[in-house]
Amino acid sequence: MTESLNISKIFFGFYIFFVCKLSEIMMQPQPLDPAIALGKAPKAHEPVVIVGGGLAGISAALEALRFGASVILVDKEADLGGNSAKASSGINGCDTPIQEKMGIKDSQLLFYSDTLAAGDRENDPVLVDILVHNSAQSVQFLIDNGVNLSDVNLCGGHSVPRTHWLLSPKEGRPLPVGVAIIRALKAKLEEWRDPEKFNEKEPRLKIKLNRRVLGLVTWNDFVTGVRVLGDNGQIEEIAGKAVILTTGGFSADREKDKTSLLLEFAPSLLSFPTTNGRFATGDGVKMARAMGAGLLEWIKYRFTQLHLLIPKILGLQPNFWLQRLYINHEGKRFGNELGRRDELTKLIIQHCARQKEAGDMPIAWMLMNKESAESFGMPAFNFYFKIKGFFKELPNINSLATELNASEDDLIQTINDYNNYAEKRNIDKNFKDPFGKSVFPVKFNINESLFVARIAPAIHYTMGGLQIDKNAFVFSEFLSKPFQGLLAAGEVTGGVHGANRLAGNSLLECVVFGRIAGKSAAAIDYQSALLGKTSSGIGADAQTNEERQEL
Repeated sequence: MTESLNISKIFFGFYIFFVCKLSEIMMQPQPLDPAIALGKAPKAHEPVVIVGGGLAGISAALEALRFGASVILVDKEADLGGNSAKASSGINGCDTPIQEKMGIKDSQLLFYSDTLAAGDRENDPVLVDILVHNSAQSVQFLIDNGVNLSDVNLCGGHSVPRTHWLLSPKEGRPLPVGVAIIRALKAKLEEWRDPEKFNEKEPRLKIKLNRRVLGLVTWNDFVTGVRVLGDNGQIEEIAGKAVILTTGGFSADREKDKTSLLLEFAPSLLSFPTTNGRFATGDGVKMARAMGAGLLEWIKYRFTQLHLLIPKILGLQPNFWLQRLYINHEGKRFGNELGRRDELTKLIIQHCARQKEAGDMPIAWMLMNKESAESFGMPAFNFYFKIKGFFKELPNINSLATELNASEDDLIQTINDYNNYAEKRNIDKNFKDPFGKSVFPVKFNINESLFVARIAPAIHYTMGGLQIDKNAFVFSEFLSKPFQGLLAAGEVTGGVHGANRLAGNSLLECVVFGRIAGKSAAAIDYQSALLGKTSSGIGADAQTNEERQEL
């Protein structure tokens, strides 16, 4: 009998041990992908590792450095910038000194409402509140770092002008706002590589280019580094007390294999061109997803928008968008030129004929006149017209009819109707045309010369991505809480924009949440976390308006 009890105790003890070990194993983010490796316990002195060197990554690096952390910034390209360097619209800011100087009346509530409306209210309202609340200081952050954001324009979907950008030069080649921002912030990064400037023995910033991150390194439920493939073909492990993913979206993830996010979520869009660089392959989404990171549900059915593309380059600067007129192959308007980009795209696909010479894409025509060009700035306009060759000059409406193979009478009717709407708006400030347009900056004359450019839809931005909390920590579906030591910012995340992004909110999101991620990562206290206490920067719940994240 005693022997039987002893055997039972042994068996019961083994059972308890087995269950405990199994629970311990199950609580670890399992390496579902070979690129995920199990590392060592995190250490407070280790650097913050940032994956992706666009605006979100650079903003995160500068903020982490400002709060005392060491930083290793990794990018798979030969230079920093990513798609941020391609940006042309500008960055939104609400209640800024520049708006006040220009007499623009704005409010955080109005900006908040515009962002939710553009996203079909599928946005995370908490994240939108953070975005709006920190917008003015984000614009000032860029100005303080050498970006001359001295002009404000009205972009589609906005109630008032709030998109800040560079003034067009009086002569010479215009500088895209994305290039100006990246150039200025790269210069600030270089300052951090000079330890003497900060009275330090060693630089706290290292930049590793031409290195592709293969996956994340974990220890229990901590993310403690990354595995990197160098340009020499060697794999190295970079340890860190936190990892920030700022790898961008996946508009160029076109490989027709099981890893393609475009193929998985939107196979019908694979035939569309993209404005993104070839590097936009969703690396951050894939490596975090392999660990069980949460993706917002609407990524499965509504994750991208189609952008208007002038052949060869991404869009044009905002004054172009304000002054232009859109017509189809019949010479007829089909929508509000200042409407949401996703809606305009649908209208182009619906109302415009496809052209074989344009890859069988639906093509619309953008019209401008001399007044439009002068409003933009003739030297800048001539860069796109004479150097880039995006516009063709036609002497009159008859020539335009020939170019489009359209009815001259229909074109004349289109121009006359548009001018009549402009007159009615001058009389009645509440007037809107049949397409909902209420801003008519210029009129057109059927006898004047016209500048015409073809435009087509293209994949520009992926709406869905990793789910983050107020401090930019990535949420784990497996653990039902945020990961410890894994953060994200920029297009790799979802929630800010909802179903459609408001023009100018992309750069703003990168600055706001990039800086929040950098600050959060620098503040991580692993000693408290390892003792089972809650760190102020780890696993925090989403905030209310009263306790929103401040920069």
